[in-house]
Amino acid sequence: MLERLDRLWRIAGTGFAFAFLFGGGAVLALTAFPLVHAVTPPGPRRRERNQRLIHWAFRLYLWILTTLRIIAVEVVAAERLRDEAGGMPGDMIIANHPSLLDVVLLMALVPRAQCIVKKELWDSPYLGNVVRGTGYIRNDLEPEALLDACRQALEAGNRLIIFPEGTRTVPGEPMRLRRGFANIATLLGAELQLVTITCSPATLFKGEPWWAVPSRRPRFRVEVGDRIDAKAWLGTQHRSLAARKLVRFIEQYYAERLAHG
Repeated sequence: MLERLDRLWRIAGTGFAFAFLFGGGAVLALTAFPLVHAVTPPGPRRRERNQRLIHWAFRLYLWILTTLRIIAVEVVAAERLRDEAGGMPGDMIIANHPSLLDVVLLMALVPRAQCIVKKELWDSPYLGNVVRGTGYIRNDLEPEALLDACRQALEAGNRLIIFPEGTRTVPGEPMRLRRGFANIATLLGAELQLVTITCSPATLFKGEPWWAVPSRRPRFRVEVGDRIDAKAWLGTQHRSLAARKLVRFIEQYYAERLAHG
């Protein structure tokens, strides 16, 4: 009986969480963002303040989820994601993507996060004003425009969050990375901060409806791991070959960690 009540509570809490996420995004777009815009002229400073606003909103969101015991969260080596750029070039945060909450987890940990978002989210009536106000990068840009947007984000000292799978992982299927992130990294000579996310039992994975909550509370573990300099992969090799080798290396990196986690 207690297990059933706990599951019903988490179903209701998950529904509330989704409503809060979309409703909260609309509220931010109509209240907090106009306030920031009123006191901050257009430009990098405005985008930075909007990004920090999203950071604190997601921290609040995670606090609600954990306080209501809908999920549990453990973070390992969070200090490696601290905002210490101080005007220096940023880096690319590379993470696997097992759950719909992955971006929330990372953005709650990174004060100045930049993301590449789907066109549908950019045009969303609920969250469109939010992603546009923070200067997030839309994924349907022409290759040169996308590369230039990533370069500008890194040069401004932002942490560029990328899920190289391109979509959430299907449980039981091998992890397959798209090469786009490696092309960007090698072209820009960026540093990569690898992050491994696990969730047990699995929830909010690709193809699962939000109300299909697991029988027990999901526990997310975010491990901030190795840091890689993409320039070290170039050497005397052609850049395209270096990008392919970088993809294979990171695929193996995640295969080893997920096999033990």
